[in-house]
Amino acid sequence: MVLRTSVTVLGVAQDGGIPHPGCHCETCESQFQNGNRTLPTSICVRHKNEIHIIDVSRDLDTQARRQNFNPREITDIWLTHAHLGHVDGLGLFGREVMALKGVRLHASESMMSLFDETPRWAAMIEQGVFVKHQFESNKKQNLSPNFSFTPISVPHRNEFSDNHAFVVRGHDKSLLHLPDHDDWDKTLKQVGEDNIRDWLTKIDIDIALIDGTFWESNEIARQDNVPHPTITESIARLGERKEDDIDIRFIHLNHTNPALSWDKKDPRLHGWSIANEGDKFSL
Repeated sequence: MVLRTSVTVLGVAQDGGIPHPGCHCETCESQFQNGNRTLPTSICVRHKNEIHIIDVSRDLDTQARRQNFNPREITDIWLTHAHLGHVDGLGLFGREVMALKGVRLHASESMMSLFDETPRWAAMIEQGVFVKHQFESNKKQNLSPNFSFTPISVPHRNEFSDNHAFVVRGHDKSLLHLPDHDDWDKTLKQVGEDNIRDWLTKIDIDIALIDGTFWESNEIARQDNVPHPTITESIARLGERKEDDIDIRFIHLNHTNPALSWDKKDPRLHGWSIANEGDKFSL
């Protein structure tokens, strides 16, 4: 009997979540009044008795309760980069909250240097909360037969660290997790491909969760300072989804993104999808 690797989407919002702190737009007010919260982007990967989390938000407890797992049983954390919503839950593993020991922390050399330089995080390493497992960009990490992670370096604002996407491979399928990058031209140049489809084919992807922070280029006044490819650009590059295309779903949506409230089959998505919290995939 083959034990499948499973992936669960824990959140689909940009770092601040929704309602977004300090915002009283219609979307944020509606979610607040209805007692709802759209949680920051993160995924949970389960393999045998291991629970791997890609990025850790401050809403980890709510994510775990909604998806029926115990955060005390998390064995591994994988970090894409150092921006707030991707790391602000790390403190929950320390003495003040769960007081865990021996959680394997997978990060790049750049992220590990930031850990060493940040007193709060350095103390957690010293106390044995986390055990450092530094990975190399673009080098496959074979964790067990038919289960691996491959970190892929992609360009994104590097005020604090570099940035990685992850390919998770199971027995039958593979999933790309790409919550943040600056733009497609830079990313495709860095990975050596001319278009999105060729890149996903080259790395043999079945499911892709990709950056959908903004729908279009004029959603917020300071958008030039927070570069992300828009969903409209990504769809223009992909074209209409065909029946045998891979499953691409957009994640990391900002509270200004109108696609948050659209039906899955909205024609403006041209057959592609917005990911939902709780989406599950068997690899």
